[in-house]
Amino acid sequence: MDGLSLLRQARNAGLRLEAAGDKLKITGPKAAEPVVKLLAAHKAEVLAALANTPRETELLAQTPQFEQLAPLEETVPGLEQPCDARRGKVQHDGKIFLHFCIECGAYGPFGYGVSLRTGQEGRWYCFKHRPGAQG
Repeated sequence: MDGLSLLRQARNAGLRLEAAGDKLKITGPKAAEPVVKLLAAHKAEVLAALANTPRETELLAQTPQFEQLAPLEETVPGLEQPCDARRGKVQHDGKIFLHFCIECGAYGPFGYGVSLRTGQEGRWYCFKHRPGAQG
């Protein structure tokens, strides 16, 4: 089973996951016990997915406002993954401001030509595609 899919299932069940060395710390509602058992059965894949998930993305993905703006379904890749449908997309609702790489559609934390005070959303890039990045 894919580690990212398991992380999505855990998030959808209201679980919070943390890697502690080779252990997996899981907190959340008791009703999510079947998902906890699934995570335990695939601990290696889950730990690998957690290790490859940027912390900033993990925090963003857990806010209720974010879920309203850009719900992550099983068919939509995680923020750190490329997605043609999100290329260059900028979303905001007054509280949360999300921006995606114009090259690949992954979350883009590097903004150029941005001036939020004047309404310029600019161009956003992921780490890999930011201008001046070393290949």
